[in-house]
Order: sequence, then structure tokens, then C-alpha cells
Amino acid sequence: MEKNEDIQGAFFCVPDITGFTKFIATSDLSFSSNFIPGLLRRLVNANIIHLNVGEIEGDAIFFYKTGRLPSIHMVAKQCRLLFQTFHNYLKSVEKDDPENFAKHLSDGQMGLKIIIHYGNIMPANIKGRTKLIGQNVIIAHKLLKNKIQEGEYVLLTQDYLDKIKIKDITPWFPWGEMKQGSETYEYLGEVKYSYIPFEINEVFSN
Repeated sequence: MEKNEDIQGAFFCVPDITGFTKFIATSDLSFSSNFIPGLLRRLVNANIIHLNVGEIEGDAIFFYKTGRLPSIHMVAKQCRLLFQTFHNYLKSVEKDDPENFAKHLSDGQMGLKIIIHYGNIMPANIKGRTKLIGQNVIIAHKLLKNKIQEGEYVLLTQDYLDKIKIKDITPWFPWGEMKQGSETYEYLGEVKYSYIPFEINEVFSN
């Protein structure tokens, strides 16, 4: 039986590669087997707010942090850096391996979305590895599939926004227009959120 002291508040930051399934299904294994690990390593190394890596699931990295929340300024800075890291890597592949870039990546199918969430979890030790348990872990996973039409964006759940208690966060995310949305999941109910589409020129210029 879980104890109250085992339950902790957790901040989630989940960068997810859009277009991943199509890329894996249509690209040469010799290229994708090097490209994807190289991309994921760079995203993990771009972690400037000292997040823990809970899981790496092929196309998504489940970063989390318990204890004190990072400031909204640093969260926005982290999101910007992840986006820049992603697109800088694509540019480096285009420069260093133009043949494979033209063959597998030139259609712009791949992008990055980032899920930001906050909620209670319970860590469990399973054979020396920390596994996060609780409905908020499920919510963070579920939000990777949503109705948002834009391919690249930062999504911030209402639970996270309620936690930081800042009514207007737009000054920290100046690269796109903030929009609202929600998803309804079986057993979990409605999950409200705000999201800001990435505008690549704005992200790199601001």
C-alpha cells in the first residue's frame, strides 16, 4: 500500500518527434539507425534545467523533475533550446550527408512537439530502475496524441499553469500565438491545455 510520503509532485517535459513512424517505415535502416540515436543524444544533452530521464521511447524522451519547479523563464528557455537543437541537427545532416537528407528528410515531415505537465506521481524501484506510476504519467503519454493540427508546438497543461499561478505566460513564449484546447480520455476525463505553435524564424531570431 502506498504511503503519502511516497507521493510526489512531478514536472514533466516530453519532447516528441513528429513524423517518426513514417520516417522509420520509409527510410533505409542504415541511415535511420544512426540518425535517430544521434538526434536523441543531442536532445538529452540539451537538458539545461537538470531533468531526470524517465524513459526514452523511440520518438519521445520523458524528462521529469520532482521537488522545486523550474521557473517559467527556464521552462521556455528549455523548450526553445530543444527546438533549436532539433533543427540544428537536421541542418547538420543536410550539410554533411546531403544525399540521405534529400532522400529521407527533405520533405519536412519531421518536427518536434513538447508536452509540459505537472501532477502527482509515485516513484517505484524496479530492479534498480525508477519507474513513475500514477495517472499523471498516463496523461503525459496520452497528450502525445491530440487534435492539434500544427506539427510543431509547446503544449502546457492547465494543471501545470494552475501550479505556477501565472495568468499570462505569453511574454516567455513570444514566437507564436497562444491557443487553447482540450482532450477527453477514457477514465481520465477532460484535460485542458494551452499551446504555442513553433514559428521557426521567430524561435531562432528571438
